Amino acid sequence: MKFIFYQNILSIHQSALTRSLAERHDVTLVVQSESDSNRQKQGWHKPDFGKTNIVVAPDDKTLNQFLQQKEAIHFFAGIDAFSLVYKAFKIAVKNKLKTGIYSEPFNWTGWKGKLRFLKYVLLNSRYGNRIDFILAIGNRGRWCFEKTGFPKKNIFDWGYFTETPRYNTIQYSTNAILNILFIGSIDVRKNILTLIDVCLKLNYKKQFVLNIIGTGYLRNELCEKIKSTDKINYIGSVPNNQIHEYLFKSDLLILPSIFDGWGAVVNEALMCGTPAIASENCGSSVLIKDGRGRVFSVKENNLEKNLFDFLKELPYSVEKRREIQNWALQNISGKAAAEYFEAVMNFVFNDTAKRPVAPWFKL
Repeated sequence: MKFIFYQNILSIHQSALTRSLAERHDVTLVVQSESDSNRQKQGWHKPDFGKTNIVVAPDDKTLNQFLQQKEAIHFFAGIDAFSLVYKAFKIAVKNKLKTGIYSEPFNWTGWKGKLRFLKYVLLNSRYGNRIDFILAIGNRGRWCFEKTGFPKKNIFDWGYFTETPRYNTIQYSTNAILNILFIGSIDVRKNILTLIDVCLKLNYKKQFVLNIIGTGYLRNELCEKIKSTDKINYIGSVPNNQIHEYLFKSDLLILPSIFDGWGAVVNEALMCGTPAIASENCGSSVLIKDGRGRVFSVKENNLEKNLFDFLKELPYSVEKRREIQNWALQNISGKAAAEYFEAVMNFVFNDTAKRPVAPWFKL
């Protein structure tokens, strides 16, 4: 098969999938730019896309050459989120190409959420029947597309997929201090200040320390909150290719976001055998079950209770952590995602009999 992907940047959350597909198929990745300033501040590096043909910021002539290829399957990062992607998408549906999108759920909260709902109703009215398949990201992705009228038969569950660690140094905590880790933007959406407040007041019999990796506009407020405690360390920005080192040394990852379309740091944690606590508003919370962590409710404000209860189960043994890691390798690796993607393409375009199920949902 031949795939042409259109997205905004060279994403570390796409490289493992794309590289795996390119081992067996003709794959081209067209991007608006290599990176953006926010990702660079967060420590992102240029990913390895293997045999994928990468085209950055194509001119109109080059873009139209790709959009004349009727034998290819054209795959877009959303519908109108990025200018180059939207431009290419409109040409693709006009030319009646084999067209699919992958998209996070829109943020449905508050009055802005109602406007986004209406926007997607209108997008469905305009494009819904011209899209062959939708890969809906996260626990609310399918809901957002179904509720706004997109054909259910065209919607498949999807996620983001991170790189497999290049080394395996799962450690057992031999000391009495549990290591908790937060990785993400230091902002309101990631809910980091709430996590700090919870950790500052949590009265737990075992000692623990919260390590924080990331940068953002709430950095100064964060530093002020933690200046008089030794329970919380602010590390700052860390290159993404060093994140696994911190995860292997941690007993627990926490992603307390008020809203997160996916939250790929959960993938990274599970790939290292590290359990996770995430809010139910994080798309990747669908990965957390069967001993791989806990899911809490932002609405019910029960992060403290879930953290307190889960700390009783820690630290996990090396064997338990390897079970988590093996599950991740089998179900959310680039290879597993590529195989699932192929199954969806065969179901949509080659009329295979059995509708595929995302591997992370299989028993």
